[in-house]
Amino acid sequence: MGSSSKNIEQAQEFSYLEWMSLQSQRIPELKQLLAQRRSHGDEDNDSKLRELTGKIIGDFKNYAAKRADLAHRCSSNYYAPTWNSPLENALIWMGGCRPSSFFRLVYALCGSQTEIRVTQFLRNIDGYESS
Repeated sequence: MGSSSKNIEQAQEFSYLEWMSLQSQRIPELKQLLAQRRSHGDEDNDSKLRELTGKIIGDFKNYAAKRADLAHRCSSNYYAPTWNSPLENALIWMGGCRPSSFFRLVYALCGSQTEIRVTQFLRNIDGYESS
């Protein structure tokens, strides 16, 4: 089990480094397009900016999908990646990125009905009641 956990950690780290590499390639291009737009008032850059923004968002979606897939196999690394230093992990937690924050976000997005539905599910009231 330790070996597979180590492989998952390596895959997560590789996925992160791959995403950061893509970011380091795309950010200078984004800055250049934004500078051209500001200095020349060039509205023709809008399509290029949209395309580049779409690529950047796509890169993040791919990274998030890989990370989510790997999190199913080893969830502890999702909240505190092993490639982060202890200081980085502490700053993530102090900055408010805790597992409970994700639950609060889901609750806020879904509204108060979430609590009712969870309660119904836990009590097997949703048509699954045994009596």
